[in-house]
Amino acid sequence: MRELKIGTSWVRGVVGDALTPELVVNFASAFGTWAGAGRVIIGRDTRRSSVAMRSAALAGLQSTGCEIIDLGLAPTPLISFAVRELAAQGGISITGSHNDARWNALKFVGPDGSLLNTVKSEELLDIYHSGGFKTARWQDIKPVIEDRTVIDRYLEHLLSVLDETLIRQKRFRIAVDFCNGTCAPLATKFLQALGCTLLPVNEEPSGEFAHPPSPNPSNMRQLSTLMKCLHADLGAAINVDGDRIGFVTSDGTALSEEYALPLAAGIRLSRRPGTVTTGFSTSRMIDVLADRYEQQVIRTPVGESFVIDQGIAEGAVLAGEGCGGVTALPASLTFDGLLTLGLVLEQMAEKESSLAQLASELPRFIMRKLEIPCPPNQVYRMLDRFRDEYSELSPDCTDGVYLRWDNDWLHVRASNTEPLLRIISEAESETRADELLEQAQTFVRRMAFAFRGR
Repeated sequence: MRELKIGTSWVRGVVGDALTPELVVNFASAFGTWAGAGRVIIGRDTRRSSVAMRSAALAGLQSTGCEIIDLGLAPTPLISFAVRELAAQGGISITGSHNDARWNALKFVGPDGSLLNTVKSEELLDIYHSGGFKTARWQDIKPVIEDRTVIDRYLEHLLSVLDETLIRQKRFRIAVDFCNGTCAPLATKFLQALGCTLLPVNEEPSGEFAHPPSPNPSNMRQLSTLMKCLHADLGAAINVDGDRIGFVTSDGTALSEEYALPLAAGIRLSRRPGTVTTGFSTSRMIDVLADRYEQQVIRTPVGESFVIDQGIAEGAVLAGEGCGGVTALPASLTFDGLLTLGLVLEQMAEKESSLAQLASELPRFIMRKLEIPCPPNQVYRMLDRFRDEYSELSPDCTDGVYLRWDNDWLHVRASNTEPLLRIISEAESETRADELLEQAQTFVRRMAFAFRGR
């Protein structure tokens, strides 16, 4: 099975298997054609493969006559900001995000700075599959422009969303694990502006990741251990792409990535009440917190583009998911780890509380997550069988199969980024959460065995 995934706003695959330079050239040519040969922003993460992917993307974009502004090593939130700031027709972020080093991807950003929604993605795919790429004459091919000045304007924009003076008064010590990604230079300037002392971990942009990139507790063990001797007020692990973040308390307790959204929501909803949008697989902590401020939570299919697109449509003030991706709308239109960090610091300063105290004030639910490898040709048959098995519960099939009881829920869905079936359960007790997960796992494995026997 060649591991290539095409989502609503990206194409993602294992480098040298399904994701090849030829495929990248063609997708970049399609994007340049879709953008009308206008201005396009491009940036990349630190993976070794991203250098080659960048060259292929530049070739495709230049061949269509696009004006290309290259940000170099740049997280997706910066590319999103640059698209809006520089009035570009779109952007491409070359990053494997939370996937391991085997993977890479092209993330496509629209002219509003958000990832392409379903309609725009279908337009792009139509161009790609048709092969009807615009071809510029030699005299119309434009040089690539390198721009590093937009970084300072991006940081000014982030600070404008926060109470900079309040945070500066606290002189926080912050330990940040960058996983050898793109964010260390930006975070250094950002935290300096907020009067914080940065204690960097794995800050070298080497692309040789110190651990898997996803900011979850199992990948924050090094940071948790270091927190016990760094005397920091807060620890944070930022994804190599800069779009996701996880937190560690001062005593070294790694919080689930599910905490990022409710921790940021407290200060955001207190200052600017409004709707929150999130995916089906996100913890109910955000629902309880929103209720405290008498605000609504709207659930969408899992995925950044779905969550933010719905947030824009609803005029929401916050969008995020349980993966650690959060953004404050309409200030930022992509998940932004640095902005989320700033919101949590502001909440700590406002309430004069530690991160551990803020986390303890949130409701306690037990969540279980499981990934089962599943070939793409079987995953939707599996979901159909699962839906039929639980039909008496009237499942929500907007995104996979979502079952809801009074205080518990179960979500079974196809991964957007990998050939996996994801099973997530949440309940008020460990016994109930384990029971729901085990029942779903048993059914899925039984169906997988049946499919293999045919």
